[in-house]
Amino acid sequence: MKKMIIATLLSVSSIASADGFVCETEAGMTLKVYNSTEISKGTRTAAVLVVSDASVSHGKKTIARFSETSGTLTQDGTAYTAKVDLRFNDSGRKGEWIGGTKLGELAQIKLLVAHNYLEPIAHGDTAYGAAQYVKRNGEVLVDRAVCTRYLKN
Repeated sequence: MKKMIIATLLSVSSIASADGFVCETEAGMTLKVYNSTEISKGTRTAAVLVVSDASVSHGKKTIARFSETSGTLTQDGTAYTAKVDLRFNDSGRKGEWIGGTKLGELAQIKLLVAHNYLEPIAHGDTAYGAAQYVKRNGEVLVDRAVCTRYLKN
């Protein structure tokens, strides 16, 4: 019985809670960034960034998805950079409109959140942010955002 309790405690302590941000931009885009839940990778390491548009019909709201495992998502603190690579199905819908341009015209999508993990905020609290859409020609489109902290226990 003691061995079973210890094994349960060890398995629970090695599982991290999910966290990240859900950002709504002024132009109506939603950018969600979820951090890794694998302790070995670091739980403040971005795993996935999802870009969606609420005005698009049901079932087609998600425009693009970027991940650390595919190499299309990197981060520096709470600055997340998604590399648009049309070869991936997750970001291959090049004709979709995002931030005032088509996805196929973008080289990168950057999400900047005014948050510091050394000064944590609670689930549901907000922070200001911005989405930067970097076009292949070098032009940068900026869309201000409000980001809500996501924590799942």
